[in-house]
Amino acid sequence: MELIFNRACEVLKLRDFSFRTMQRGEPVKDLKRRFVLGHTSFKTKTVTVDIYTAKKRQSKKISAILAVIAHELAHHQKPPYRQRWRGRIINRIHFPQFYRQVNRNVAKFKKDKVLGEYYSSK
Repeated sequence: MELIFNRACEVLKLRDFSFRTMQRGEPVKDLKRRFVLGHTSFKTKTVTVDIYTAKKRQSKKISAILAVIAHELAHHQKPPYRQRWRGRIINRIHFPQFYRQVNRNVAKFKKDKVLGEYYSSK
């Protein structure tokens, strides 16, 4: 996974990022509630991704892990900002330009020779 993450960073031209796997001990009991697939640290440039499925703790497909990596790296490409909304200050973490960046990242992964192998239908 470390090699795939490094290749994804090369494709997106991002430097000095480190990859960690999420240490979730037990399966998620209630899948209807929110659970985390990955998170990132702006300060240390660390991306943490859960590489196992939530319920049965089996390994995920690499294309699914790459989608989470694309999402987490997009947080660094289109960082969150504060905005006034209905008289309040809100943090815009996920916003339309952010999701366009995620889609661009996935498209770049599909065009790459190494990462594109994981998206081909068999």
